[in-house]
Amino acid sequence: MKPSDSEKNAVKKAELSLTPMIDVVFLLLIFFMVGMKFKEFDRKLEADLPRAGEPPKDEPPELVDEIWVRIDDQNKGRGGPATPRIVVDQVVMRNWDHTFSTLERLGRAPQALKDPVILDPTDAAHTGWVLKIMDYLRLLKYQNINFKQ
Repeated sequence: MKPSDSEKNAVKKAELSLTPMIDVVFLLLIFFMVGMKFKEFDRKLEADLPRAGEPPKDEPPELVDEIWVRIDDQNKGRGGPATPRIVVDQVVMRNWDHTFSTLERLGRAPQALKDPVILDPTDAAHTGWVLKIMDYLRLLKYQNINFKQ
């Protein structure tokens, strides 16, 4: 006895398609792989927490003709991970927050936002570091940003 057409359709309807399930498994795999990379990156971020005690007194703004910002990799040639070394007007900055506060303090001087800021990245400086400094300067409304020639 041959199966009828309705019995054949019933058998086909009972089959399970694995393609969508495989797609979902791969999407979950990619999601967790990317999530693990971000978690690893979060562990490497520095946290510059405020210290206890009274806040430092604001110093009067200094008069400046131009601001020099040198960007370098302090571990170049040592084999360690790339770490930025920022020098603002011959003063080595401790971290990004120190750099930002120094540029902000220098920008408070009269006409300082119109004075030239000269960026001097070395060959070892990462492009992201230079762009981060430029973002700081734009955020602080410096108007004359140049590169050393």
